[in-house]
Amino acid sequence: MSQALREFLMKKARLEKVFKWGVRWSLWPVHLVTSCCGVEVAHTSAPGFDAERWGVLPFHTMRQSNVIIVEGTITRKMARVLRQVYEQMPEPKYVLAMGACAVRGGLFWNSYHVVQVDTVVPVDVYISGCPPTPEAVIRAFIMLHNKIKGKPGPYVEPVKVDLAPYLPPPPKPPAKPAPQPQQQQQQQAQAAA
Repeated sequence: MSQALREFLMKKARLEKVFKWGVRWSLWPVHLVTSCCGVEVAHTSAPGFDAERWGVLPFHTMRQSNVIIVEGTITRKMARVLRQVYEQMPEPKYVLAMGACAVRGGLFWNSYHVVQVDTVVPVDVYISGCPPTPEAVIRAFIMLHNKIKGKPGPYVEPVKVDLAPYLPPPPKPPAKPAPQPQQQQQQQAQAAA
């Protein structure tokens, strides 16, 4: 939709409420699974919980979906893929970070290769837990409904905890061996030449 047409529809035709209603009931998530939370998303869409009652219809192609659920640890290599996929999704688009791994790195929080999802793409809703239950996933979609309506809440945001006082200090690098007398003479001769 062009920007001019969108502005006309929203401001002059006053269709903003209708537009938001349509977006709320047409959330088509695709899940980017790098860990074990994918099982819970499948359970959420199964007949037991039936997330389609809230307009959540799982999709299998990222370019045609408007919600991406990041499930699991994102490494530096996957971060580039996540960013590309996010940029290819049509507007309006939303991101849900699901599980401890996606929210703060989980078990691998201090790894050199792990990045947090919110440093790669903007996260609209965080789903805590390891793994989160289907009820938590449905609650996240209801939070997303509220955000689209313009009445966000209840909002859950992760808290950063400094674990440095509880961890042992990192090992010191081994000391360099002392140079041998012959090496010292060679170095002095090279310096004099």
